[in-house]
Amino acid sequence: MFTERMRPEELRDAGGLAGTTLGEIAEAVRDVHHAIAGRLFGLVGPAAEPVRLIHDGIAALAYESTVLGVKTVPRAAGLLGSVIRDEAAPSVHDHPRGRVVLGALNGVLGDSIAAEHDSLAPQLRARLHDGQLRRVPSNLAHDARATATGKVIVFVHGLCESDRSWWLGAQKQWGNGDTTYGSMLRAEAMWTPVYVNLNTGRHISDNGHELAWWLGELTREWPVEVREIALVGHSMGGILTRSAAHQGHEAGHAWVDRLTHVIGLGAPHTGAPLERFANWGTHQLARNPETRPLANLINRRSVGIKDLRYGAMLEADWAGADPDELLVDRCGEAALVPGVAYSQVSATLSRDPDGPLPHDLLVTHRSALGQGSTRTIAFDGARALHLGGRHHFDLLSDPAVYHALRDWLDGGEPRTSRASQDKRRRWRRRQAHTD
Repeated sequence: MFTERMRPEELRDAGGLAGTTLGEIAEAVRDVHHAIAGRLFGLVGPAAEPVRLIHDGIAALAYESTVLGVKTVPRAAGLLGSVIRDEAAPSVHDHPRGRVVLGALNGVLGDSIAAEHDSLAPQLRARLHDGQLRRVPSNLAHDARATATGKVIVFVHGLCESDRSWWLGAQKQWGNGDTTYGSMLRAEAMWTPVYVNLNTGRHISDNGHELAWWLGELTREWPVEVREIALVGHSMGGILTRSAAHQGHEAGHAWVDRLTHVIGLGAPHTGAPLERFANWGTHQLARNPETRPLANLINRRSVGIKDLRYGAMLEADWAGADPDELLVDRCGEAALVPGVAYSQVSATLSRDPDGPLPHDLLVTHRSALGQGSTRTIAFDGARALHLGGRHHFDLLSDPAVYHALRDWLDGGEPRTSRASQDKRRRWRRRQAHTD
């Protein structure tokens, strides 16, 4: 059980989170019941008033006691567990299955969990293929002393995932449950893989900003000179890596001079249809009092999910706007970092990307290539791979994806420092003139 691998503060926050969530669900059910009953009694008219008074009294007593119970019991259990738990108990964040559960939970509610139950919110950490997650870059660099190369490839997971997602399907595809793209690139091409774990319920721009800073620290502490850096992101991770590269470039971070590749695997660069449907659906539900509580409950989903509506990767894409406004694309034309090779992989359930199922369950073929209804990201069309008959999570472990990664990485030459700096200066002059 996960509770056996939880620290006192994690048990306390788990109880609090369970109480809050169950309470919100119970309150939504109560409000739906109240709205339906109000409409029915209203249709009957004044003759139903005596019955309505009795009904409302019984319903209020039943629901208030239920809400109180579902809020209080889990919180009390969490507090009791935290009192008897040893302070030296292991953390749920350090258990692979614990990170899988927390990854899914924080993808849905990660912003509110970070604000109200922070011990359950993943902090940005990273590890080597065989190592432990490290929060401090210098500690990860210390772990890499014996195996570090000058080529570092960073894998960033998607929404509701964790660092362990890169092992999904490994046994089936490679015949070895410990094989990943990173481990094969380490063995065959001397890339040192680094796997990031973070809270995908936060804004993509916030995670991108933190990752950009983190990579700068890691590059400075790395035990050998870093010559090349490649970023690979699955799903939301593909937008997050673009965000980190863009923000690191704008801030003048030295690590960006070594950045040669940004690769997205099923990344919804121009948005995800399921989030747009959720946004539209909540507006329809909110039109009627009977379904409005359900809309309010669904709107509790994280800002990270809402960023996927149109692929918001920078703070300017969402700042000052209502996160629940109806289908408005506020995303700007974020420039690609000069001298970096951007590559994209898309998957569709149909064999043909223009077939009846031009998506991978979650992301459309066009969005994965940066093509939207109102804007198109200037990716190089020659650096794109489409896989038919695949779903979204197949991209985490697929031979065709690996061969594409290997080819793209082999074909990218490191930028010279002078050329990189010249490109950066020209890009900044253009931006300053535009502003």
